[in-house]
Amino acid sequence: MKASESTPVGDHAQDRRRAREQRGLVSASRAVKGEHLPPAPRERRPLLAALAVLLIAGGAAGAGLLALRADERVPVLVAARDIAAGEAIAEDALTTTSVASEGTRLIPASQTNIVSGKYARVSITKGQLLDTAMLTPTALLQPGSVAVGASLASGRMPASGLLPGDVVQLVRVADGTGKVLVEQARVSSYHAADRATTGSGVAAATFIVPSQDGAQIAAVAAAGDLAVVLVERGTGGGG
Repeated sequence: MKASESTPVGDHAQDRRRAREQRGLVSASRAVKGEHLPPAPRERRPLLAALAVLLIAGGAAGAGLLALRADERVPVLVAARDIAAGEAIAEDALTTTSVASEGTRLIPASQTNIVSGKYARVSITKGQLLDTAMLTPTALLQPGSVAVGASLASGRMPASGLLPGDVVQLVRVADGTGKVLVEQARVSSYHAADRATTGSGVAAATFIVPSQDGAQIAAVAAAGDLAVVLVERGTGGGG
């Protein structure tokens, strides 16, 4: 091969050097024009460290708040056994537990003597916390009133069912017409239909009605002609 056809090694070195110089000139030109290279990744580390400190501090504050809330728990009254609607509440039906009761109507454990002798406005189950809305100073079954039981088929009462303490109208339905028999009866107890065990959709309820209406309500219920209209959800007092 002729010497003129070969490429000296020095020529390659000079080419690389010129390329580096040109790159340097471009970088210098960008710097003059105010262009900046992106910051190195390590410059973000102080921000990440600050964020981690804030997260740790926030977690510590939350744990402290939970600890303070736990210290605010106070003893309140709870049912020691099932209490039926209308039942007079005896002291042996009450026990206590500690809860965070701020902003509720729960009854402090120190008021056992005040609750004892009151009547349950609604059915209260064992372990349920007592609040003032569950109690009434008077019995549901007053002199001049009687308790009447009735079986209610689906469609003869509100789809949501009934609650002890509800105020209802008792209506006789027959031949496509309805007649109000009792304007304001009170639900003493209610047991929803359980198709799994009874195979029917019939619910059972007990109503407190005036004594003079008791026999008629019982007869209409026995004939399957009794329907119930909800007037007021169970928050009213007895009497």
